[in-house]
Amino acid sequence: MTASVKLSVIVAVQYAEGNLTDIVASLDPGQHPEVEFIFCYTQADPQTSDYLPVLENIVALEAPVGSLIPHLWAHGIRSATGEAVAVTTAHVIPETDWLDILMQTTLTDYPGVGGVIVNDPGASYRDWAIYLLRYIAFSPPAVESVVDEIAADNALYCRKTLLEHHDLLDTGFWEPSFHARFRKQGQHLLLNPELIVVHRNQYSCSQFFFQRYAHGRAFGLARAIQLSKMKRRILIVLSLILPAVFLGKIVSSVFKQGLYTSYLFGSFPWLLWFLFGWGLGEARGYLDSLHNDMEKSS
Repeated sequence: MTASVKLSVIVAVQYAEGNLTDIVASLDPGQHPEVEFIFCYTQADPQTSDYLPVLENIVALEAPVGSLIPHLWAHGIRSATGEAVAVTTAHVIPETDWLDILMQTTLTDYPGVGGVIVNDPGASYRDWAIYLLRYIAFSPPAVESVVDEIAADNALYCRKTLLEHHDLLDTGFWEPSFHARFRKQGQHLLLNPELIVVHRNQYSCSQFFFQRYAHGRAFGLARAIQLSKMKRRILIVLSLILPAVFLGKIVSSVFKQGLYTSYLFGSFPWLLWFLFGWGLGEARGYLDSLHNDMEKSS
C-alpha cells in the first residue's frame, strides 16, 4: 500500500460469502486508499477472495481451519497496520456512512467505540432468533452514552491498546474479556448510535447451533481455569438449565426495548434450540477441563 494507513477494517467471514458483494459496495474500498480492509476467512468460505476486488488496500487473510470469529478477528488485529481497527463480520452490512463516521471518530478518551445493529426487514424467524439472541442489547433506539459493553460486530478500537493485552488476544478477540480488563483499569466504552450496521444472517440452523456450541465450550474452558473441580462438576449440571435462564433475560430485554415483541413468538423455537447449543457447549467445556486435569495428573 502506498498511502499511509489511518484505519484497518477487519471483516470476519464465517459462512457469509453471500454478503461480501454488498459489504464491498457499501465500504467502497477504491475510494478509501488510506483505509486497509482485511477479510479474514477459513476454508469454510473458500471463495472469499473471488468476491473481493483486486486493490492494494484489500487483503484476504486465510486462518486455520476451525477458527471461530474471535480467532479471525485476532488474526486480523495482529496483521493490521492502522492505529485504529474496526471489527465486524460478514453477517452485517455497514451503512454507506459507516466508514466516514469511523474515520471521524477519535479514541483519546475511550479504548473502544461501538454502534447499533438493526435487523434486515426481510429476516426469517430463524434470523430474528439469532438477532434477538445476539444483538437485542445493541438495537436501536439508543442515545450516545458511556457503556460497559459494545458489540464487536460493529466497533472501533485502538489497536495498540488491544495488543497490550496479548494474554487475552492469544486465545482470540473475545471482546467481553477485553471490556472487563478495561473496566478494571478504570476505562469505559462509548456507544455511538449513528454507527449502524444491518444484520443479514447467512447461517443455516445447524451452522449457528454449532457456532453457539463452540462459543459455549470456549467460555466453559476459559472459566474453568479459575474454578475448583467441585464447582466445575456442579456447573456441568447447571449449564443444562442455562437455556431457560438466558431465554428469560432475552424475553425481558425484548419487552423492555418494545419494538420487536411481535417477532418473539415465531422465533421462540429457534431461540430455545440455539440457547441449548450454548448450554451444551459450556457443559462440554467444563467436562473437557476436568478431563485435561486428569491427563496432566496421570
